[in-house]
Amino acid sequence: MVSSATIVSMIVSFIIAIGTPIFLLVFFKKRYKISLIVLLIGMATFFLFASVLEGLLHSYLLVWNTSTKQFLENPWLFMLYGGLMAGIFEETGRFIMMKLALKKYREWKDGLAFGLGHGGMEAILLVGVNSIVMLVFAFMINNGTFDSLLINEQTRESMAPIKAQLTSGSSFIILLGGIERLSALAIHLGLSILVLYSIRSRKIMFLFLAILIHAFFDFPAALYQAGVIKNIYLVELLIAIIAVGSIYWVVKSRKLFKDDIRAAS
Repeated sequence: MVSSATIVSMIVSFIIAIGTPIFLLVFFKKRYKISLIVLLIGMATFFLFASVLEGLLHSYLLVWNTSTKQFLENPWLFMLYGGLMAGIFEETGRFIMMKLALKKYREWKDGLAFGLGHGGMEAILLVGVNSIVMLVFAFMINNGTFDSLLINEQTRESMAPIKAQLTSGSSFIILLGGIERLSALAIHLGLSILVLYSIRSRKIMFLFLAILIHAFFDFPAALYQAGVIKNIYLVELLIAIIAVGSIYWVVKSRKLFKDDIRAAS
């Protein structure tokens, strides 16, 4: 049976993943008059560059190609690969879309809107949709219909970890998935503004800095996934520290954009 605590944790994670971007959209729209066009392009950027293009590369190197799959079984190489690929695809994607599709949207608030779209889309796809699917599985386990999905050996092997996670896993760990989206969203806001400033200032080094920060953000999670870091709370603490730094940058960078406008006029 799936406990009530686990079900509640999934519901709360879903609310965080969906509700936080919606709340911030309403707040930023009212406070800063952000553009919905920029927000939608930010959403499309995550889907295209992270979900599709980066996903295809991972499928080839980590699944289909046996040589690279074996090579990347080394946890430290996996960490470097996973972090750098996430940084390169997502930050280069931001740069390309901002440079080509948002030529008329180069203000601080546009970086805010883009980051909300990018990070919000990630939260919806990675946690929001997954929470719904896992809730369906949880109710199927509790009403005894889950085993009807296990039609063959391959399905049983793929579904067994899901059942084990829901029936014996920690409900708080599931809740952490939703809480982590708060930190991730803050980091995406900061990185989007940093990449936009790279375009505004015509200094490519800020794009490279964004790639490195993004990679560093993903390194602890990659090491946890590879089994090097055992303590998930340490991973979340490191991510939260980066998120606090991102929020500080978001607030302080507004003046930087204003000063940039004055210097250009």
